[in-house]
Amino acid sequence: MIEQIDNPHSKFAGTAGGVLPGFAGKVRAAAIRFLALSLLVTASVAGALTVAPSVASAQTISAIVVEGNRRVDDDTVRSYVTMSPGQRYSDYAASESVKLLFQTGLFEDVSIGMSSTRLVVTVVEAPLINRVVFEGNKRLDDVVLNSEVESQPRGMLTRAKVQRDTRRILQLYRRIGRFGATVDPKIIDLPDNRVNLVFEIDESEKTSIQRINFVGNEAFSDPQLREVVTSRQANWLSWLRTSDIYDPQRLEADQELLRRHYLKMGYADFRVLSAVAELDRERNVFYVTFTVEEGPQYRFGMIDVESNVPDIDPNALLGGVKTREGRVYNAEQVEETSEELTIELAKSGYAFATVRPRGDRDSGALTIGITYVVDEGQRAYVERINIRGNTRTLDSVIRREFDFAEGDPYNRVLVDRARRRLIALGYFEQVNITNEPGSTPDRVIVNVDVTEQPTGEFTVGAGYSSASGFLANMSIGERNFLGRGQKVRASVGYGEDSQTFEFSFTEPYFMGRRVAAGFDVFAREYNRSDSSEFDRSDVGGTVRMGLPLNEDLRLNIAYSLFNREISNTDNASAAIQASEGDFIYSVASYEFIYSTLDDPRRPRNGVIAKFGQDIAGIGGDVNFVKTEASITHFHEVRPRLVTMFQLKGGHIAGWSGDSVRPVDAFRPSIRGFESFGPRDSDPASPDALGGNIYVTATAELQFPLPVIPADLGFSGAIFADAAILTNTDATDFAPGLGVNDDNSIRSSAGLSILWDSPFGLLRGDVGIPLTKEDYDETQIFKFGGGTRF
Repeated sequence: MIEQIDNPHSKFAGTAGGVLPGFAGKVRAAAIRFLALSLLVTASVAGALTVAPSVASAQTISAIVVEGNRRVDDDTVRSYVTMSPGQRYSDYAASESVKLLFQTGLFEDVSIGMSSTRLVVTVVEAPLINRVVFEGNKRLDDVVLNSEVESQPRGMLTRAKVQRDTRRILQLYRRIGRFGATVDPKIIDLPDNRVNLVFEIDESEKTSIQRINFVGNEAFSDPQLREVVTSRQANWLSWLRTSDIYDPQRLEADQELLRRHYLKMGYADFRVLSAVAELDRERNVFYVTFTVEEGPQYRFGMIDVESNVPDIDPNALLGGVKTREGRVYNAEQVEETSEELTIELAKSGYAFATVRPRGDRDSGALTIGITYVVDEGQRAYVERINIRGNTRTLDSVIRREFDFAEGDPYNRVLVDRARRRLIALGYFEQVNITNEPGSTPDRVIVNVDVTEQPTGEFTVGAGYSSASGFLANMSIGERNFLGRGQKVRASVGYGEDSQTFEFSFTEPYFMGRRVAAGFDVFAREYNRSDSSEFDRSDVGGTVRMGLPLNEDLRLNIAYSLFNREISNTDNASAAIQASEGDFIYSVASYEFIYSTLDDPRRPRNGVIAKFGQDIAGIGGDVNFVKTEASITHFHEVRPRLVTMFQLKGGHIAGWSGDSVRPVDAFRPSIRGFESFGPRDSDPASPDALGGNIYVTATAELQFPLPVIPADLGFSGAIFADAAILTNTDATDFAPGLGVNDDNSIRSSAGLSILWDSPFGLLRGDVGIPLTKEDYDETQIFKFGGGTRF
């Protein structure tokens, strides 16, 4: 760079103050004459230069000559020039032609000018890319990077394209949480105007979230709110997960999760004032701060239904209202009630009826009264449903989650319901449904934008039994097989006393209806162990169907056909020896399942109840009817403090003159016991014989562990279990057999450690028997777990 010097203290600076006045006057006059002559000459030259372009502009182009090109044809270059022979030269046209030639990406430099009457186009061709090389990349392989950059082999190299590619690579690394990554493009010249383009990458370390802070929260502590958001703080498990990487989209989603959490807990005035992520470049970490305004907690006031449609009786809808006066305000219950009432009205023939909740807030009493207003609604029809963003999942898999199709009445409640269903599938990372005006005022176009996510599953499970030793299980599955929404799963299990194999296939929309159908094939072998002095193997299969009766109630029906072999019974009870051999089981079954659980994997609120029967004897060698029922209730007293109560029971009885064999009887389990209930009284073969009737009860309190950060996923539980197992038909197979069966209650209590780890939910239970019989087998410690990847 040339620096201009302007120094008043230079040795060449000065004044004429010390020179004789007469001489100075002569010098001044000569200088004035010289200056006037210089101005005259300058004006003449400028005039000449001004006239010259005008003369050039007036010239008529006789030919267009291309110079400097080696690979690009002359005609190709001429095709981008906006002037032709016979036309007059124009500065504007020349400038536009230069722009067009640069836009082709074929040239590094372009100039256009007149030489006599010829228009000369001089180009410098862009180098040809021989190879594109990535160096230093480990987290993102060459295939991923190549698919994202514009510069490709046999293409032309341009500086603008390289700059865009550099920015794109940096964006990819920031997406995986490496904000410190740098990309340095290098160009290596080769003969024949060819180059190798090398992107030197320094991936840097993962830029994780060091701390998540909350400002303005009083009702819930920072650890409790960190459980609500999906972003996580970095810890020693960070190498196994990505939720501790800063993601702007995740931060936006976390704000919505906080809002829904507070609205669910009664804080109707809640607001997220700001969500800021600050990058500490020296430490390469983010600090995330949510500033919130909680407001007071509200309760429900008066609940009512109001109808503006003459034919609809509001009193008939009150039974479907889930909100109750006096309870803590819950925005989710208001939303669910509006949805259910709208759907019921649609089923009753009121396709355009809408249910709008109207809140009546009393700030003094801290109550919100809710009136569900039924309106006729705008008569609009769905003109078209556009599915966008799905590269793997078929359109039909997405469309079938909607309760309407093109041409049907448009209902916003049904749109929201479809969105929740699509999210629940687990196929998509994001689901966004918008609408736009159709071709006429009464037409609506529905746009469904999805972002797909991996749906493959690899499951690893492990467990330990004090009697059976270590157990291991591995399975591989796909929840969206071939993009059709079908589920395929294969699993193998191995233990010291057991080996299993299972394969299952499920079509969730059988015959185009919301009916799940599938089949299972299995082979299971259980060898004799400390708790069973015989070998058992089952080989067969099951066909099944699942029918949703409503949003909470489901009916499953199935038919199983398998062969059960009982062998190696030399040391077993006489009742079990009588069961030795091969038997064909033909079993039809059904089960009703009612569930309002908020999360099937780690429920915190809701109820799940089951009732089912297995009927064996429709063919085959065994005849019995097995009935089981259970109910489990979860309630979150406060964040991460969850109570669980469960009651289960069962009864099995033979029919057509058959008794229940011990190998078919119930063998329930409670913590602290390996086996209990009826048992052969012979000390030489004290086998557990199972029972025809059982009842179990469990009470459990799950709580956060003190000191240990909640982000690590650890929690504890205290529990109490109780059970009764009685009534055996063993003596029908071995008359005179001595049986210990006193109908007493077995009970235990203990402590559990739960870890919601990257490997899945792992659990260890220490159960101490409180009431037991001498012939029961105890099991103080039990461990198990599994996961999905």
